[in-house]
Amino acid sequence: MNNILIKKKKYKEIIIFIITIINYKKNLFKKKIFKNIKNNKISIISEYKRQSPYIGINKNVFFKKKIFKYELFGSICLSLLNNCNNFKCKIKDFFLVKKNTNLPILRKDFIFNNIQIIESFFINYDAILLIFNLKNNIIINLIKLCNYLKLNYIVEIHNIKEINKIYKIKIEILGINCRNLKNLLINKKQIIILLNKIPNNILIIYESGLFNFKDIKFLIDNNIRIFLIGENYLKNIITINYYYKLLL
Repeated sequence: MNNILIKKKKYKEIIIFIITIINYKKNLFKKKIFKNIKNNKISIISEYKRQSPYIGINKNVFFKKKIFKYELFGSICLSLLNNCNNFKCKIKDFFLVKKNTNLPILRKDFIFNNIQIIESFFINYDAILLIFNLKNNIIINLIKLCNYLKLNYIVEIHNIKEINKIYKIKIEILGINCRNLKNLLINKKQIIILLNKIPNNILIIYESGLFNFKDIKFLIDNNIRIFLIGENYLKNIITINYYYKLLL
């Protein structure tokens, strides 16, 4: 019996050691966010994907330049899709991007089971996105596994119904996405309603419908300092200059 207990303890120590080694650099994701908040700066997570309904296909030949621009313009993290046919994404994209940047990488796939979380952990993603419209028991189990693996996660909500569930779960970072996943329309009127219901101790990332400086300014005035921005981040250079007046 003692031998069994000793073996179990040894295996547990080995698992903790592996988790610690794999997570050695993953705390950069939160460190950069907290550093910017402390210095009253905004944090931008930039999105890279091969294809979107709005921009068509990104050719591989340009991806290095795109990532370089993201770094040059001060992104703290890259957002990446792994498995999504609609966006022509593949798992090899992660390794391609990881090879060409030192920025943390967020996995933005629809994650709904433990296998995807374990995969993200061993592939070496710095953070993952969890969609909150899953059943309560599923999202709770996914969060428990993330906590055990010390894998950073952002919980994404879309409406009032979902926000009521966050009071039952300890969440550090919350993503607000006012895009309807069924019709892809954005309802900006929901933002203030949602913000008024979110506890003050939760960090908020705003994720959709940022097209100009006015959108960013509105959110900054409502105490949001972290943004996930897609292709518009590179398209509108004037807006980018405005962003960085706030960063300095």
